[in-house]
Amino acid sequence: MKVVYMDQKDEDLLECLRGPLDEGIDIVNIPPDNEEELIARAEEFHAVIGARIPREFLDKAVNLKYVIIPFAGVPTQDKEVLRDYPDLIVVNSHFNHVYVAEHAWALLLASAKRLCPIHEKMKDGNWSPRYDHWMGLGLEGKCLLVLGYGAAGKEIARIGKAFGMTVKAVNRSGGDAPEIDHLGTNDELHELLPEADFIVVILPLTDETEGFLGTKEFQSMKVGVHLVNVGRGPVIDEDAFYDALDSGKLGGAAIDTWWIYPPDEESRTNTFPSKYPLDKFDNLVFSPHRSTHVEGREKKRMEDLADILNDLNNGRERNRVSLDRGY
Repeated sequence: MKVVYMDQKDEDLLECLRGPLDEGIDIVNIPPDNEEELIARAEEFHAVIGARIPREFLDKAVNLKYVIIPFAGVPTQDKEVLRDYPDLIVVNSHFNHVYVAEHAWALLLASAKRLCPIHEKMKDGNWSPRYDHWMGLGLEGKCLLVLGYGAAGKEIARIGKAFGMTVKAVNRSGGDAPEIDHLGTNDELHELLPEADFIVVILPLTDETEGFLGTKEFQSMKVGVHLVNVGRGPVIDEDAFYDALDSGKLGGAAIDTWWIYPPDEESRTNTFPSKYPLDKFDNLVFSPHRSTHVEGREKKRMEDLADILNDLNNGRERNRVSLDRGY
């Protein structure tokens, strides 16, 4: 199987990918700025690793069977293009699920313990949070609701059980999950929301999940609930989120994925992530979509891609994406 990796990778990382591969799997590295070579050699390849894959390449890649997106989810551009190539098998890498779960818990704990506003006061020598009894929340015995029970959702839930929490979750299909207290389908959302003290969103953005948490859902939540989003920003309705913060319905929130992103490099230091003045809330933790920014992540990605390629080479598929569902 001949594979093209559409990215700029140094030789050490490429060796992490090539080293564990089965005999007969050949990797060619073509950086994305060399599109002309990529298209000219398209007929050579049986698999492509990358994202935002040029249509011209797919048109010429008559021997292509697999498209491997080297992260979780599928960029909108690829979703639209790949629907025109229904014979291609699209798979994801979930190499980063532990990193996402760790970051979700960092955000949840920061929100529950009010770390950010206390930090700001202590920087100015203000010890009043100690003496004014700024109360954080304990986790033991509380109910955690995980929205999205894939690889990262399961890791988030596992950590919740270690804190002594009651852990419930929903996903599209439900099923048996003896490791947690309840796994339901998305249709059970309104039954479970009133029970939750903490909610972690780890949903992909699809036609089904856009606005998954809207006004009706926030009304179903208990007063004082804490909300963390490490999925995609528009899964939460922006208007309803602001209203829930402004009314005090949310006791706290921590957001890693947003509604507004910098459109270019120049905008990276002056783009606010919402149309609302969310900076007025001291119970909101801001994070700039960086849950996977962990040292060693590229080596971990290479190791996972090698496992995926070995599986495909032996007729085993994992992490297959349904383009109709969007994940």
